[in-house]
Amino acid sequence: MIRNKILERIRASEKALGILMIDPSEVLVELAGRMGLDFVMFDGQHWPLTPQRLGTLCAIADGFDITPIMRVADQSESAILSSLDKGIRLIIVPNLRTREEAEALVKYTYFAPIGARSATSKRTALSQEEGGRSKLYEQVNANTMLVPQLEHIETLENVEEILDVDGIDYFEPGLEDQAQSMGLPGQAHSAVVRDAWNECTEKVRAAGKYLLADYVEYVDAFASLKQDAQALLDKHGRRSRLSN
Repeated sequence: MIRNKILERIRASEKALGILMIDPSEVLVELAGRMGLDFVMFDGQHWPLTPQRLGTLCAIADGFDITPIMRVADQSESAILSSLDKGIRLIIVPNLRTREEAEALVKYTYFAPIGARSATSKRTALSQEEGGRSKLYEQVNANTMLVPQLEHIETLENVEEILDVDGIDYFEPGLEDQAQSMGLPGQAHSAVVRDAWNECTEKVRAAGKYLLADYVEYVDAFASLKQDAQALLDKHGRRSRLSN
């Protein structure tokens, strides 16, 4: 059965809960599933994750009834197809700039009639039930989410064109890269960066579209471990060697 527990929570007016794993492990995916969380998130842009390893992680996630999601490396058809074919149900795509790029993302992400995703991997085919391939592609489309990041000042200034593209309903920010594009590297929390993003947010919502962060909440496994280790050092009067 093909499921997307994030979509299920959204339809139930609940927040989807999960774990972000920068360096994912099989046992953490199993732990998240056994605990009853809704999703596990991987980062394929800033951490090496081979297709073989991703396939294994997605298979474990399916086995423990938890939805795997991932930020892909880039906007290429191969990066998107590879992650979806392994079983990823929500892809976060970095640095969307133009309407044309948005239309290409929809084309690469969804099967017809929404897009033209290449058909199909053996893993996708394993989910086929009664109704044949037509029913399979319909179910996959209904449980796949495409979430681009709006993280460049050029994008924010021309976001209305992107919002007109069908097939994209959710977006994410990228404040660090947005700040760089505004000539403010390292100043993601500055008022001018926040104001520009807030203005973009208003346009997104006015168009009847959404921010993924309003519907999901997660624990960052790396950050949580770092915080606990810092507390341990503090308890024994020792200082971390890290500056932040």
